[in-house]
Amino acid sequence: MLHEIRCEKFRTGVVTFHPGLNVVLGDDNATNSIGKSTLLMLVDFTFGGETLLEWNKDVVTELGHHHYDFAFEFDGELHRFRRDTITPETVYVCDADYKVLSAIQLDEFTAFLKLAYGLAQPGQTFRAAVGLHLRVWGKTNLIPDEPLHASPKQKSKDCIDNLVKTYSKFEAIRARDDAARTAESELKIIRAAASKQLIPKVTKTGYAQAQVQIAGLERDLEDVRQNLASYATSLSEVINKEVLEFKKRKDELLQRRMIVAGRLQRVDRNLSGKRSLHGSNFQDLQKFFPEINTERLAEVEAFHDGVARILKDQLKQSKDQLAEELKLIDQSIAGINTEMAAALGSVKQPESLVDHVYKVALSLQTARASRDGYVREQEHVDALRKAKEALAEVKQRILTEIATSVNDGMREIVSEAVGEHRKSPRLSLGDTTYNFEVFEDTGTGTAYFGLVLFDMAVFRATSLPAIAHDSVLFKNISNDSVANLVRLYATIQKQSFIALDEIQKYGPAAAETLIKQSVIQLSDNAVLYIKDWRPSRPPVAGADLS
Repeated sequence: MLHEIRCEKFRTGVVTFHPGLNVVLGDDNATNSIGKSTLLMLVDFTFGGETLLEWNKDVVTELGHHHYDFAFEFDGELHRFRRDTITPETVYVCDADYKVLSAIQLDEFTAFLKLAYGLAQPGQTFRAAVGLHLRVWGKTNLIPDEPLHASPKQKSKDCIDNLVKTYSKFEAIRARDDAARTAESELKIIRAAASKQLIPKVTKTGYAQAQVQIAGLERDLEDVRQNLASYATSLSEVINKEVLEFKKRKDELLQRRMIVAGRLQRVDRNLSGKRSLHGSNFQDLQKFFPEINTERLAEVEAFHDGVARILKDQLKQSKDQLAEELKLIDQSIAGINTEMAAALGSVKQPESLVDHVYKVALSLQTARASRDGYVREQEHVDALRKAKEALAEVKQRILTEIATSVNDGMREIVSEAVGEHRKSPRLSLGDTTYNFEVFEDTGTGTAYFGLVLFDMAVFRATSLPAIAHDSVLFKNISNDSVANLVRLYATIQKQSFIALDEIQKYGPAAAETLIKQSVIQLSDNAVLYIKDWRPSRPPVAGADLS
């Protein structure tokens, strides 16, 4: 809780606060410009607010730049800080004597307050949670029919989301919102890829055509599977006939080669052999044929040798022809061997069949890609639709719960403060807009009464650590109603800060409570600061104006 605010420019030097209701009292004459609203603005300043130096510029103009020391108490421990008017974006951490130890940025300070107050709702800053409900004259959150707006420029959707976070119900919405965003992002990626022709872009008609094409191609492939054996057998029979023809031709060539090679061998022998014979060569022949004329035989052999010498050139020519023929025969046999090998190899990998299967498979792959692309896109369309429906469903449920809580809370406060016969404001929450219907009290315009009721309903139902209501919010509310509101403020242990004057008109019980809960009493002769710069006003008693 806020424990104290110190300033050397304060008339009292220090203002000390306590749990529950904290009252800034004015005098019985309802004197203005004595510092009631300024002190509430300083409470906002210690909670990280920045309106003080925008709205209360006269404070610096009249007092010069100065600083405020303040302390928060959490779990019995005091945490002391300082903010000055010349560098308000910096917060100084102080020791027990308010001597500066270190400096931190304003957002670090408010993060500390969020943690210290136990406001664990992700995505909501401390200022968003608390600043809205610190309603002081000069701030922009005093729009009677827009209690969720911290400023008029805020989007209604952001204001609604902030209220949901204050009620600690935003996580369920965020989880479904993230799912919807993810589904939408994935769908955009798919459509972007299709637009850039990275994947097939298929319409509903194209999907139907792809289905028909797929069915036909799958039947074609199945036909190949069922008849693959017969295709292979038929192909083998054709190839076997071809191989047999190759074999027949090869055998003929081999037989011819044998004849040519034999002739070539004899020609070689005739060209290289020596045919000179003598009588002794015929002795063995005479043993069997004693009457043979060996001299005649020798003459015949000599004749043959002479013939061979005469035909030698012709034999050489014949040798060359036989060698060339043998070479051609060997080349023909080698060619037949190659063709036979190719024919036999194609039995295992029939090219025509493979080509057909490949074309069918490729067409099938393309058709399936088109079909699957359409299905995938439709799945993401369906996922996005379901995600948005789930988001809308849970958000509507939560918004209804919150609106019911606020309306029931305001109804209860009105019943206690005004009476069961009086109407209470009514909040309606939509996804992006809201409506706050305010009813009049006894015919007098109660412009800000609805803001008080709304803040108190939220204050009592949530972990909101503090609220502040300036005296202007209580104008035109009946005295009895204000007295009952004071009683309700006092029943809440969390800190509330209000400014009121003319307290006797609210009755002795209310006046007693207000005095008991007061943190300072200001009047025409006892203003907040040591200097009174109102027009035609005497100096503050005891003030040092040098």
